[in-house]
This record gives sequence, C-alpha cells and structure tokens, in this order.
Amino acid sequence: MSHCRTVIEKNFKAGDKVDGASSGTLAVIYDLSYLELEMAVDELDIGKVEVGQEVRITADALEGQTFSGVVDKVSINGTTANGATSYPVTIIIEDYGDLRPGMNVSAQIIGEVVPNALCIPVDAVEQGNTVTVPGPGALSEDGLSVVDVTKLETKEVALGRNDDEYIEVTDGLEEGDVVLISNQASSLMDMMMGG
Repeated sequence: MSHCRTVIEKNFKAGDKVDGASSGTLAVIYDLSYLELEMAVDELDIGKVEVGQEVRITADALEGQTFSGVVDKVSINGTTANGATSYPVTIIIEDYGDLRPGMNVSAQIIGEVVPNALCIPVDAVEQGNTVTVPGPGALSEDGLSVVDVTKLETKEVALGRNDDEYIEVTDGLEEGDVVLISNQASSLMDMMMGG
C-alpha cells in the first residue's frame, strides 16, 4: 500500500527559530492512503462484531453516497456512561472518495448475510412468536385496509436472525403473505371493542 501523506496544519515557516523545549507542534501530517473511523458499539452488540466484517458508511455532508469499510480492531476496553457500556471499534476506509477527516458519519456493521431470507418488520411479531394475518374477507378489495377485524387470524411463526428493524421468518409464512404490524392490529381491536 502506498502512503500518501498530506500536511494539514503548518505552524512555522522557513527561517523561524525553533526551540525544541517549548515551541509546540511544527506541523500536523495525515496519512491519507486510508481513513480511520472509531465508533462506539453497545455492550449488547459487541459480541457480534469481528475483525474483517464489512461496514457501510454514510456522511451527512455527502448525501446519496455510501462508502465501504472493514472492521480493523475491536477493543476490549469499554467505557461506561449513564449505566451503559460501549466498546471502541476501529474501521478502515480505503476508497473514501470525497469523505474527509472530521466529517459526521453513520456506520452500519454488516453481520451475517442470509441470502433469500423471508423477513418481516420486528413490530409485526407479537408475544409467543405469532403474527396477525388477514383471513378471507378481512381486507378491502384493494388489499390496503382492514374492513372486518373479526376475520383477522393469529399465526405462529418460527423466527431466525434479526436486526433493529427486521426479523427472519424461517417457518409459518410464505413470500407474498400479508402480516399486520402489531400496533395496527391492536388499534383495530381497540376500535372493535370500543376502546
């Protein structure tokens, strides 16, 4: 890997006298052959993070652009604030385009990828690994609204991996099945019960 170093701050000019004991920093030099990002990962998720995992990075200032990085280090030295512990994870970004040191970024560490997984929103899963599905006659003709809440059914499902938004369904549903998100179903039930 070639190293591209750039002077980003120069505090002295040619001919200035420099006193080694008290003069301060002559210059700040960055190695711009890659960028390094340090992010804090919550204690509940740190066990899923490994060196070599892919990371997707976006920057507020570079709308619509996504950058790829790789987990380089996972620290075992956590810090606790407000009762929650997090661990520093270092990400290396080699192809950083217009990304610059100091920009605000968001990073998502990519866990295990399950090809062709059937996933539904986490909010659709109810207690006891069940989902609410419309039975015959429950939905309007266009399928966009519930017209008869008495025809809603509960279906048990087997679940797999999940993230903050989606959960894998390994059994109990097929592609194309319709599920209702639990807060929609309970609101409909409340309306039916006069709540």
